Amino acid sequence: MRVGLLHPEQDLDLSLPLPHAWEEVEHDLGLGTVLEAMAEGDAYLLEVARKVLAQGLSLEPAAIFHRQASLREALERPELVEALYGLAGRTLQEKRRESWGLFRRDRPDLYGGIKAMEALLRGLKELLRLLEGAPLASPGFTALRERLLGELTPGFFREAEEHLKTLRFPQGVWMAARLGLEGRGADYILLPPGGQRLPWPFTKRPKAYTLTLHPRDETGARILGELRERGIAAAARALAVAVEEVARFFEALRAEAGFLLGAARLAAKLRATGAPICFPQVGERGDLAFRGLYDVGLLLRQGQAVGNDLEASGRNPIFITGANRGGKTTFLRSLGLAQLMMQAGLFVGAEAFRGGLVDGLFTHFKREEDPSLEAGKFEEELRRLSGLVDHLTAHPLFLFNESFGATSEAEGSELGAQVVRALTERGVRVVFVTHFYTLAAAFLEAPGVLFLRAERLPDGRRTYRLQVAPPEPTAYGRDLLARVFPVPPTEA
Repeated sequence: MRVGLLHPEQDLDLSLPLPHAWEEVEHDLGLGTVLEAMAEGDAYLLEVARKVLAQGLSLEPAAIFHRQASLREALERPELVEALYGLAGRTLQEKRRESWGLFRRDRPDLYGGIKAMEALLRGLKELLRLLEGAPLASPGFTALRERLLGELTPGFFREAEEHLKTLRFPQGVWMAARLGLEGRGADYILLPPGGQRLPWPFTKRPKAYTLTLHPRDETGARILGELRERGIAAAARALAVAVEEVARFFEALRAEAGFLLGAARLAAKLRATGAPICFPQVGERGDLAFRGLYDVGLLLRQGQAVGNDLEASGRNPIFITGANRGGKTTFLRSLGLAQLMMQAGLFVGAEAFRGGLVDGLFTHFKREEDPSLEAGKFEEELRRLSGLVDHLTAHPLFLFNESFGATSEAEGSELGAQVVRALTERGVRVVFVTHFYTLAAAFLEAPGVLFLRAERLPDGRRTYRLQVAPPEPTAYGRDLLARVFPVPPTEA
């Protein structure tokens, strides 16, 4: 069986590896705050949300639209996805508890398999009750209900329960075997219970013998037990396969419903602040336009965030300059988070958002000095950049924040310009925050480039908004002057 809430054709696979340097992306974009808001202390759900966001970079538009429809359903009925998530978790827990740890793939225990399957069947019945009466509308949820109703009929449950009852062998284990080498038994098969004999193809049946063990014959009992285990081994293996198949379904249901539950929790937290959220439009490659885009992580931490508007479709690279503490890094994070959330099928923190898909997201933010003193900041930056470039995908988004700032402006600007040209020529979308005027000015005449600048009012106040404007060579002069020679307050 397939769940199909997050993808129209396949279930979520949590075993896939994370993209290269994903920990750096999480750190640089402040993704941990978003994940914690989704998980609410649930370690399993946090890991699911983390992996689903990472895997979104490989989704096609059809899968994103499918997931958006499921999420809309979840936002309308959060109690349903919470019930599905809880049911899947309880069923898997009961399956482990009821089997007493006896159920193992390498050496399946028949009794443990029976107890495990009984727990799973109870879970399937409860799942049907949850979905049958729900007013579902999205393709993911309705298709899941239709698949379950088509396969889990009353006749299916009756037959499954009858098989489990038979496997307890209330009339004893009836089996047959042939004599192998050295007179040992081979090719054990189970026979119908209750003494029903199979047709004998010859004119005369063989003689039957009865062996009765003495109550104190421990060796004989052990040998007879081994013969019994050989006879039921095939049945135990077949039951093990069935248990694993149903358990995989509940594992997928738990993961997919858990992600939708986390998304519903995140939406509730954002809406409680009064901030807007929207389902983004998936555009052509290179599209980028939004209104009121804000940093979701910052909003969750501080309760407020400033939104920005931009039309940058077809523009590459994008340089962001301006005074310190003007919102440049926050804007960069908001852009990266929106890209990840859009491609994972989530809403984004904005009034409206349209963007093209990328197949990778890389971040290169400034770091503190290497505490081991094995490398300086500049050397560390180059090593990190080299590792990222070695793993570039075909059409990624690359976010730079004050990169190459550990050296002189002349050297850092020359290196940065070469890196940006090489990446954009290869088709990489680059957004670069820099305080080097020389670096940004090197692209003043370049076609397709877009310059943004952090807005600073005449009195030095920051609005934390970005405006389309070329870089200024004196971006920090007034700030530095005020820091060295503070202006005394005006007397009344």
